[in-house]
Amino acid sequence: MLIRKVLASGQSTQQRETRFFKKSGARHRYLTIKTPIVGPQGEIVGLSGVSIDITESEHFEQALKENQQFLDAILDSVDGYIYTKGQDHRYTYTNRAAAALFRRTPEELLGMQDSELQPPEVVQHVRASDELVFTRGEKQTTEVLMPTADGRLRHFWLKKLLLRRPEQPDCLLGFASDITELKDAQAATLRSEARFRTLFEASHDAVAVLRQGRIIDGNQALLDMLGVTSRDALRELHPWDFAPAVQPCGKTSEELAGEHMASASRLGHLRFEWVQRRHDNGAEVPVDVVLSAMDLDGEPTLLASIRDITDRKLYEAKIHQLAFYDALTGLPNRRLFFDRLAQAVAQSRRSGRHGAVIYLDLDNFKPVNDRHGHRAGDLLLQEAARRLAHCLREEDTVARLGGDEFVALLVNVAPDHATTRAYVVEVAERIRDALARPYSLALGDDGRPARTVEHRCSASLGVTLFPPEESNMEAILKLADGAMYQAKAAGRNQIRFAAQ
Repeated sequence: MLIRKVLASGQSTQQRETRFFKKSGARHRYLTIKTPIVGPQGEIVGLSGVSIDITESEHFEQALKENQQFLDAILDSVDGYIYTKGQDHRYTYTNRAAAALFRRTPEELLGMQDSELQPPEVVQHVRASDELVFTRGEKQTTEVLMPTADGRLRHFWLKKLLLRRPEQPDCLLGFASDITELKDAQAATLRSEARFRTLFEASHDAVAVLRQGRIIDGNQALLDMLGVTSRDALRELHPWDFAPAVQPCGKTSEELAGEHMASASRLGHLRFEWVQRRHDNGAEVPVDVVLSAMDLDGEPTLLASIRDITDRKLYEAKIHQLAFYDALTGLPNRRLFFDRLAQAVAQSRRSGRHGAVIYLDLDNFKPVNDRHGHRAGDLLLQEAARRLAHCLREEDTVARLGGDEFVALLVNVAPDHATTRAYVVEVAERIRDALARPYSLALGDDGRPARTVEHRCSASLGVTLFPPEESNMEAILKLADGAMYQAKAAGRNQIRFAAQ
């Protein structure tokens, strides 16, 4: 369709399209441009085209849009009037409070001039101070008596500054406060500062302003989060002073903070997770940080929005625990066991060292449930899990597959079959002996008096070794399972090796 359009019109054409890569499962966005090739007689003799992967740029555009929406929400929550003007003196932005002064919406005020909104004497006064901002690049503060939309005259204190933005025309950034009730200049200055502080204080997130690697300002939420008593104390420290020496990724906080600030300054926006440490008590807190680059007073500045994500991290850890660990015993479940078995097989293939799987089932387990209830059975399984874990090395894994079935994974044992087998026999005997010891189960559920019951319960173990060339995880576990049933058939409380 695009080719026919180019050939028919003789004009270059472009479109955005989504491509799906079956092999990786990834979706990418491309900008495709088609241009006709014109011959010496002006006829179209061919077609040239180029496709540019714009996936990352579209993601970046979306991130900038979300950041803009966040900043707009903060500005609209401020109890004051904020606006920007272009050099043609037309409004390019107002918050909702400023627009409401004229009984208009922010969208309706875009492109309008003061002459369309205010009396000539007010317009003249405002225009004069605006010109000083644009021509000298200087901040201007002034008071103006201006009628509002309801016809009442109100005193407004105005502050204006030149906002320089990368690759965009300079604009005037204005803040206005109604100071009808506060006539003296000192009180008006204090009021304007309070209004300006609202930009930070209105946010429930901690907000910091950084320049040249230092925190130059922050809201009260930031002081509370960092455990700092004053903004003066805050300015004395670097961002990495509020962090452990090393971040979870292994880099020092100072090095990583420098990289993040440099990236945000270059890209304009950066979001990342960070471990923060309170200055007062040293408590560490995981946070989500959004860094946005801006020019403030003609100097490169970073705005950091910081959110405590402790609850989210706890929730993620809980979800991970539920997904990969058995709820009763805390041992890895079947899913995590197969993941570790796959890693062990891959490591065995690289190193040439053997590993082993020990599949075991508790003997005489059902009677404990029948005689004493499921609470007793749960306690026995928990104690069996603890005993199993104590029989293995730190690098090995013991998992619960379900019911009273457990499996142990021994990794990186030895380079030859005989040594591996001898070691596995030793571990299996250790497990068998540990599980055969009497179990003392303390019961006291359902309001009944606490009591302790004793139960004896052995185990049948099936063992298979996996040589470096073995790679079928299901087959490895099935061999060990089969050997376990052979141990059961042999009278229980036995150890049997799978035939290989």
